Amino acid sequence: MQQIGPRVGMRLIHMTHTEHRGSATYHYYRIQTAWVDRPPEGVRTGYLRCATCGDMVGFRLRSRARAKARQRVWLALGLVATAALAVLIVITARVISSDSGTESRTLVPAALAVAALILSVILLPSEDGVTLARLRGSGPHGFKPMKIRLAWSKPPATDQPVRAEIVFHDPDSLDDGDAGRDPLAP
Repeated sequence: MQQIGPRVGMRLIHMTHTEHRGSATYHYYRIQTAWVDRPPEGVRTGYLRCATCGDMVGFRLRSRARAKARQRVWLALGLVATAALAVLIVITARVISSDSGTESRTLVPAALAVAALILSVILLPSEDGVTLARLRGSGPHGFKPMKIRLAWSKPPATDQPVRAEIVFHDPDSLDDGDAGRDPLAP
């Protein structure tokens, strides 16, 4: 599970290309990390310039409390789905042993519980409170790679460090690319 602190390293992913070799598909991407302070409360919306293509990518940055709340939601979903699945397995086993022929009634709820459990297992470890501002129309960009653990633990190449250009559209805006700097400091 991601540690939620007062600063977050936003991992902007730029998918460069995809190769199909036989039955395997390989995705290639560049990762750019931009460190930014979280808002004290609520959500801030801004743009981060992609170092690969130069596009401005919209994002939502949640406060520490909201990011932790999202983690708790995914954890609760996983726990409820696990409990529901266990109960449905017990009910199905009893129905099968009683030969009543109604075991198919537990199939849809069990499938929904499995789907919720899979969703929770995928999204809980990667929840850091940063999401795309628009889910569609962001082109080859994202804030979570397709294979999250592999990309975060073993990136294929080290990206050249670049100064992140971050623009926020609110009264606390810092448009010089240094979101952690005090605007009144010299």
